[in-house]
Amino acid sequence: MRAGKGYVFLLTALLFSIGGYGYGQQITLKGIVLDSITKQPLPYATVAVKDNLLGTATNSDGQFILELPKTFSDSILLCSYMGYKTYSTKVSALEAGDTILLVKEPFSLGEVTVTPDSPWDYVRKAMMSIPKNYAEKPYMSRGYYSEYLSENEVYLKYSEAIVESWYPPYGKNDTIRAKVLKARRIDGLGHIKFKRKMIEKNYAKEKKRTERKGEEWEGKDNIDEEIISSTFGGPELILEEDPLRDTASFLNMKNRKYFIYEIAGYTWRYEQQVIIIGFKSKKIYEHQRMTGKVYISLASNAILAIDYNSEVKIPVLIKPVLFLFGIGIKNPQIHVYAQYRPVRGKWYLNDYTINAVFLLIDKKMFGKNEESGFKLHISLVNEKFDFDNVKKIPDNERMKIDKPLYEQVEPDPDFWENYKVARPAGINE
Repeated sequence: MRAGKGYVFLLTALLFSIGGYGYGQQITLKGIVLDSITKQPLPYATVAVKDNLLGTATNSDGQFILELPKTFSDSILLCSYMGYKTYSTKVSALEAGDTILLVKEPFSLGEVTVTPDSPWDYVRKAMMSIPKNYAEKPYMSRGYYSEYLSENEVYLKYSEAIVESWYPPYGKNDTIRAKVLKARRIDGLGHIKFKRKMIEKNYAKEKKRTERKGEEWEGKDNIDEEIISSTFGGPELILEEDPLRDTASFLNMKNRKYFIYEIAGYTWRYEQQVIIIGFKSKKIYEHQRMTGKVYISLASNAILAIDYNSEVKIPVLIKPVLFLFGIGIKNPQIHVYAQYRPVRGKWYLNDYTINAVFLLIDKKMFGKNEESGFKLHISLVNEKFDFDNVKKIPDNERMKIDKPLYEQVEPDPDFWENYKVARPAGINE
């Protein structure tokens, strides 16, 4: 994989679209993870049962909800965040809900022997160590997937799903497969404002044109319904873009010449000493300019997290089309965050998040231009891994990437009424 290639396509497509499982008795853990000093929320902190297959991650507001079998009441719960001391407590201590305050872990170079390797050498050794550090056998996971689109902080679309996934070992030439178990969309959200009259007019024209040709109209009744029903690739997009499976450009030896690498610092994660390798593209590469960080364990050479931003450069061929419709686009940026957690001596993808933000500008010949800020969010959090009941998902059960997830399964309002998850502020069920 070349990092961000799919995301540039996703962003471009979005522009044109705008123009039973159960555990029995359950323990529900609710909480928020904050910095102990600033009291600021810590997004995407890992919350998991020690030495077990169950866990989750905090949302963008630092909140989490984790459901566990009652038998886990005496188990140890760990909360981990890059650069902070790992927090541990009994599961039973959080049953009533709590605030977890994480304390920053000071790091002194005197605590570690740093080899005289170049920044790239650490990346190279990490990539060479993938067979040792990551899955050697196929495995399964169950995860929570969500995607939403907002305009000026007003949600236009929110969809969510529970998915089961089958993973081949790292390094094997096989495709990850995902199956939708439960899915729904949340209705009653906002309506698009940007160039609405023009969009509605063009939408109606296209519908009439299709009907005049005697063809069946495959679109929705209106543009709002079209946006709500749109799909942004689904869980398999997330899984296929795992930078360690389909090697990201900044991790690929062949592309080393396009990037600058540096030692950006040292920190802690899971009580391991971590070296931070910063990178940035020397120039525009694959329609984007990237900067980011790779977090590598000094003990095992395992990559524990990858965090990067991509400033997207609109391809020259698209600019005349945007101009024709009187649309300008400003500051399109994509932020990607992937983190892995240890389970039984190996590292597995815990969560993966993509956030795309950009301004669309309605260019006026006379008068002030109007702007709308859009945000696209896609994420997958693996709640449970399974190494024993591993079965490759057959083609006829595999999710369809071109069809909304909630249309691929039967509605199950009772499930969603009882399912607990930390959704972003502003989403009302």
